[in-house]
Amino acid sequence: MARKLKARASMTPADLQHKLDRIAAMPIDSLRAVWRERRGGEAPTALSKDLLARTLAYDLQKAELGDVDTPTRRLLGSLGKTGAIPTRWLKVGSIIVREHAGTVHEVMVTADGFCWRGETFTSLSTIALRITGTTWNGARFFGLRGEAKAATPAGRSPR
Repeated sequence: MARKLKARASMTPADLQHKLDRIAAMPIDSLRAVWRERRGGEAPTALSKDLLARTLAYDLQKAELGDVDTPTRRLLGSLGKTGAIPTRWLKVGSIIVREHAGTVHEVMVTADGFCWRGETFTSLSTIALRITGTTWNGARFFGLRGEAKAATPAGRSPR
């Protein structure tokens, strides 16, 4: 369960912005001194002035406004990974449309999965298999991930 943190409101937004501006304007030696004071250790030597300032600004904002919730933290963490594709969140009630072999297929996102032709499925891949008769990655088939490629007459994606 994600916990929601309330703003601490110990300073006004203008005061917070003023402190953030001061951090951004500090020379690197001053940033390292603030780092030692607030974090209790030496700043990593590999961090540039800009990264030191950004980290200290984040620390200040977190102290004043609260931290990022767990799902957002996971999403942000996944974006830094090489080759990672950001997760697309489909809202309940969204309709996914795909034309295949001259027939338009509509899939509704439900709380329990995906509804297609009055039947609920837990996987888009299962629906793609029913539509095409061949194994597909459901997200790719419905154009939610990567480039959707045109199907050949046999129903397979050209390779």
